[in-house]
Amino acid sequence: MSVLLKISTGIVILTFLLLTVEAKREKEVLVKVLAFDLIGTSGVSLFLILYTSYRDTFFHNIAQLFAIVGFVTAFVFAVFLSNESREIK
Repeated sequence: MSVLLKISTGIVILTFLLLTVEAKREKEVLVKVLAFDLIGTSGVSLFLILYTSYRDTFFHNIAQLFAIVGFVTAFVFAVFLSNESREIK
């Protein structure tokens, strides 16, 4: 693994850990949703870095799975929060 890939992996793991702490610490639902969405994005980038390093399609497939699940959960939360804001007004 090249130095650039090692640095990228470290940055993505650090981002993942910081977002996990932020999601647990924050009380607002919207911030938690955003943090969890970015955790999914960090997971996708981590698996794509692993795919680039090892050329194993398993990592590519897992990255696609993370992307699909992240998109669906973000969409569901957006619809849920939109409906909730209509009920408040």
